[in-house]
This record gives sequence, structure tokens and C-alpha cells, in this order.
Amino acid sequence: MSRTPYDTPIFAAAEHGIVVLDGPDGLATSLTPAAARKSAHHIASAAEIAEKEPDAESPWRSS
Repeated sequence: MSRTPYDTPIFAAAEHGIVVLDGPDGLATSLTPAAARKSAHHIASAAEIAEKEPDAESPWRSS
């Protein structure tokens, strides 16, 4: 990893049927509820691997 990871969580809010994300270093985006749910699952899975196996690298996936 080339950058120091942030220790600041991403903030999520529901606004007019979409999920709005706001985070460190200017991170800002909006997702459909389905995309937000899937993203949350991917983030939780990666966090679990990072905690249990610090030297592991999980592959990037497009789906």
C-alpha cells in the first residue's frame, strides 16, 4: 500500500432514496441502496481478512 490508511470512518446517510457517503480526503459519492449494501458487504469482508490475516491480499473484483 502506498498511502497511510485513514483511521476515520466513512459517514453514510440516506437522502431521497439514495445513500450518500462522505469521508476523509474529499471522499464523496452516492450509491443506490443495492450498491451500498453490496459495498458494505465487501468492506466488512475485507476488514475481517485484514484483521485476521494482516499479510494477506484479497483480489479486487468488479462485481
